[in-house]
Amino acid sequence: GVEVLIHQISSHLNLNSSSLFQGAALYYARYRRQYSPKIFTDIVSFYGLNGKGRLLDLGCGTGELTLPLSPYFLDAVGVDPSADMLFQAKGRQKREKNSNIHWVQGRAEDIKKTIAPVRLVTSGASFHWMDQSVVLNKAYSVLENAGGMVIIADPSPVRGKDKKEDWKVKRQKIIEKYLGLDRRAGDYLHKNFIPEKRPFAELIKESPFRVFEFENYKYTTERSIDDIIGFLYSTSYASRRLFGDSVDDFEKEMRQELSGLVPKGIFIEEGNTEMFLLRK
Repeated sequence: GVEVLIHQISSHLNLNSSSLFQGAALYYARYRRQYSPKIFTDIVSFYGLNGKGRLLDLGCGTGELTLPLSPYFLDAVGVDPSADMLFQAKGRQKREKNSNIHWVQGRAEDIKKTIAPVRLVTSGASFHWMDQSVVLNKAYSVLENAGGMVIIADPSPVRGKDKKEDWKVKRQKIIEKYLGLDRRAGDYLHKNFIPEKRPFAELIKESPFRVFEFENYKYTTERSIDDIIGFLYSTSYASRRLFGDSVDDFEKEMRQELSGLVPKGIFIEEGNTEMFLLRK
């Protein structure tokens, strides 16, 4: 099944989505916040994962979900449009001596029924980039009867909510100074690229799944200025290449302004991770 999927999915690669995170993968692997261990224990418990069946991770990035979940399955397939992201994922897989994952360059919308049967489909911090109703239908169609789908999102605002996150407002203003007021999405504008703006819960209710549970995980992260800049370079809206020749000026200004705001250099970020647990 996997080999057929690779052949068919690669030929449908949409170059728009493959360039979204161009140049960001190295920073993504290093500076993205790791998922809370509780998320994994909750997934394993909710679906009764026991080392059987197949995991299909859509928009897998550098393997943040694929790698920790793969031991609970017979095999796993990680799908992402970006060759750079998959290169980082393969490197992590090699370091962790993990042998049951196949990586496929392609779009979630292009998965074929040959990948079935799948026990669990996952999408972590990537579902908002997809044609969501298409992906929900396709995921449902490849799942075994007792299977399900997990969608994880981090809706925490780019701007801070309270006084101790004033640095987020400053960070946003500096990004806007260099990249413009409209949020970027790689070479595009974010508002032109997001396919669906309705809440995930609404879309799930229209999908074949309908039945789902919702979990919310609050987190507090401490970041240094290096972490903040590294994280920005991991994003589609402020990846390093978007700054062109101004990248050194941008970084210098970011360091100066943020250091003045938080002299100790420890930046507190509060947010929440949302998880939708769907059953077939």
